[in-house]
Amino acid sequence: MRVRFLAVAAWLAAAPLAALEPGDYLDQSNWREAEGLLPAEFLAAYERGDFRHQVRDGAIDKIAEDPVFKAALDANRGRFDLSDDGSIVENATGQPPSYVYAWPFPDIDADDPKAAIKIVWNYFHTMFYGGNSHYRADLLWVSRRGLDRSIEVDSFVKYYQGQHPRFREGDGHDELLSQSLSEVLHPADVAGVVSLSHRYRDPTRRDSIWTYVPAMRRVRQVSPANRSDGFLGSDLSQDDGPYFDGKVQDFEWKLVGEQDLLVLFDRPSFDREAELERLPGGGWRMEIPGGARVGYQVPNWQGAPWCPVQEILIRRPHWVVEATPKDPYYLYGKLILRFDKDLFLGSYSSKYDWKGKLMMSYSAVRTNIVRAAPGELWGWAGGAVALAVNWNLDRATTAGIVAGKNVPADSRIPLSPDRFSLQSLTRRGR
Repeated sequence: MRVRFLAVAAWLAAAPLAALEPGDYLDQSNWREAEGLLPAEFLAAYERGDFRHQVRDGAIDKIAEDPVFKAALDANRGRFDLSDDGSIVENATGQPPSYVYAWPFPDIDADDPKAAIKIVWNYFHTMFYGGNSHYRADLLWVSRRGLDRSIEVDSFVKYYQGQHPRFREGDGHDELLSQSLSEVLHPADVAGVVSLSHRYRDPTRRDSIWTYVPAMRRVRQVSPANRSDGFLGSDLSQDDGPYFDGKVQDFEWKLVGEQDLLVLFDRPSFDREAELERLPGGGWRMEIPGGARVGYQVPNWQGAPWCPVQEILIRRPHWVVEATPKDPYYLYGKLILRFDKDLFLGSYSSKYDWKGKLMMSYSAVRTNIVRAAPGELWGWAGGAVALAVNWNLDRATTAGIVAGKNVPADSRIPLSPDRFSLQSLTRRGR
């Protein structure tokens, strides 16, 4: 197994260093220089002239270097394992821990048969560490013609795990991992649609999802089985979220290998153009700089109308993980996910049908980390764009946080669990 794994890893990492230097633009003229450094479908986008981005040499702030986070990692080392269903358990008791702060698995061994699922749990705890959030986002349906449709969404997310003790809110919901609430603000035909989701720690308990539909003036419970379907007809699914938001225990996991990738990063986050402001009630707000986000918004743009245009490419080491859904009715038969080895954040995902044909891809444009205070890194440092590409229909959906000083792009904020109740769902929908 060791020899086979090394062969796969060597093949994945075989990337010619060639002529790509910081400051160069990767485009149709030199796309071959990025062979092995991008998923094949994204490399093909540069070959076609759909994408064009500058390569930069960016220094990444690492969460593990924060003294508070590092102390938590040291305390976690050797403390946790995984149950047969993929849940985190304490080595000492074999029972689920009451609380996990920082990465539960600080050291990943490629030879460990559980390495893949440990990587995914670390990813989720990076997301948990960022804290509760509130943000306004625009979803854009984009075809070769340009913009086809857009909606405005206001969202809140509350995490019950992964926070430093000083940020934990004693609300007694020990059975929950997270809650989210999203309201469509515009256009009129879908305005007032509100979605509420509860995710539970119990691996056997399905997510609870409710939707308020204005035309019916009532709350409907929605099956959690359709989380792979497009949100409001878009190419973004509920299981995309910030990168991957499926329930860990709903998939079989396998480590494919390791690979250096040229990752799309938000340029304003490296050039420090976004401002960070402490909120009076706690937490931080990012003031997102304005400007064009995707190609169709740029005069005389020659690439794909959905190409993110504020982004740069930075080379980062990744774990490559394969996820197979346990549900035979899941829309995709296989997902290939790529996680940064230093931060456990995701970059590109590739989604295949049950016959192995590529259907969709997702790029979670990354932002650099803001060092607000010890144990309080984080915040959206720029107006990143999430991109879901439907290769079969030659179209895409993008999601981007809205620019503006008074527009919420808030992280690590206090949130009452009352906001995520059915009563709140009905109130917001009216």
